[in-house]
Amino acid sequence: MSAEFVLSFEDKGWYASHRDEVKQQITQLETFSRCVGAHEFRLVGTEPRDADAWCYDVRVFLEEERVFLEISAHPTSIEADLARLFAWVRARTGMSVDDEDSEPSGW
Repeated sequence: MSAEFVLSFEDKGWYASHRDEVKQQITQLETFSRCVGAHEFRLVGTEPRDADAWCYDVRVFLEEERVFLEISAHPTSIEADLARLFAWVRARTGMSVDDEDSEPSGW
């Protein structure tokens, strides 16, 4: 079962004007695997995997006003890359990471 999170930006204009930079940051993560279409990015942990494991650990969807995350597994490499991405965004604008119930996640 996966966990779902939403990245919400205090300044909606910042995300709209910096979406390409966000995409670039995602594709530079060590765990970046591939894009599916223009708005879905897949991350895969660098740790050894079982043969029957899913082909991704995280799916990142760049939506119109927010970023939606679906996390199926969170090995150390995934947690480190997500923390790196969140820190990069927070250094540029206010952002919250909330769970599917709109509660702060602690990320």
